[in-house]
Amino acid sequence: MLLTDAEISLRPRGPRDLIELDWSGDAEAEGYGRELQGSPWSQMWDRRRRQAFWVCIDGEVVGEADLFDIRRGDRTAELRIGLAPSQLLGKGYGRRAVRIALEYAREHLQLASVYLRVRESNARAVRCYLAEGFRRHGRLQGERFPDPILLMHRDLTVEGIAQGLQRGAGVERAVGEAAAGKLPL
Repeated sequence: MLLTDAEISLRPRGPRDLIELDWSGDAEAEGYGRELQGSPWSQMWDRRRRQAFWVCIDGEVVGEADLFDIRRGDRTAELRIGLAPSQLLGKGYGRRAVRIALEYAREHLQLASVYLRVRESNARAVRCYLAEGFRRHGRLQGERFPDPILLMHRDLTVEGIAQGLQRGAGVERAVGEAAAGKLPL
């Protein structure tokens, strides 16, 4: 199965995949540098509680997207997305990958909501998630979190999407004001 929107696609990680992504050049992502791979165990795990994808642009792997901690009874999951080459950042690829992952979560997994955690200092990611309809839900801070973590949530139900559309102009205005430094992120 390949999930796509013109030039960007998400493809499932396979058990034989062994891909190393270069996270250097992006201060927000450098801490994630690691070799990523699929395995028979992850394939079994994926069927139950996790859907793991490679983010591809024109067929080349440039990042990863995971829906994990899938709770079918609650119809929720956590989302994690990262793009590796720093020259791809700020071009809308992250937003498009988020949009594809959310569509998959809603249509194929029948989820009602998705949540995520993001470092509050990662302004680019926070703007991306706000623009895609996520709302701040909480904040982790303190001794264990020297860089506070935002907890964000996105309602995928028809009612939630309709409410998001009604607030759409406000969200775009808020994102623009945040980018201009008028609102705290």
